[in-house]
Amino acid sequence: MSDISLYLDQDNELRFNVSIEGTRPGTPKYRLVFEGKNCSYAFNGMQGAPGEVMFTIPSMKNTINEGTYHANLEVMIDDRFFTPLEFDASFEQAMKVTAEAVVRPVQKKPAVTASIVTSTPQTQQKVILESPKQPAPVQKSPTRDREAIGEFDGRQITVEDLRKIIRSAGR
Repeated sequence: MSDISLYLDQDNELRFNVSIEGTRPGTPKYRLVFEGKNCSYAFNGMQGAPGEVMFTIPSMKNTINEGTYHANLEVMIDDRFFTPLEFDASFEQAMKVTAEAVVRPVQKKPAVTASIVTSTPQTQQKVILESPKQPAPVQKSPTRDREAIGEFDGRQITVEDLRKIIRSAGR
């Protein structure tokens, strides 16, 4: 008999035609044995239709590895033992899914830093740092926010104008 292909991750059903001839028929017992390198696996069969024997092989996914195993159909009648069939059984996965991890570095979010230097007589220097992660608390002074701290293209720049520019750059 040629090789039989079986699935490791599914239940398999095998059926064999068996005929028993003799003068005193006894009660037969059927067994299917798969022989591995270090151990063997045996499964009991059931009488199906007349002359037919059925074996259900459960999923062997966690029991054996993929490969070819020698198999025997054994019949025991009273005190007699017969091996009417020998074949090779090839166990393989019905479906195989593999996954591979793809690692991409996380891009750092930009941080905005600015410093303002004023030359008004009230303060000599004040530094304001703003970052998208942890905005620094800003104390507003109604008169100072409207004071010109510089000039650009003939236009007066105030502290409030500079804050707006910094906030819009962080978005």
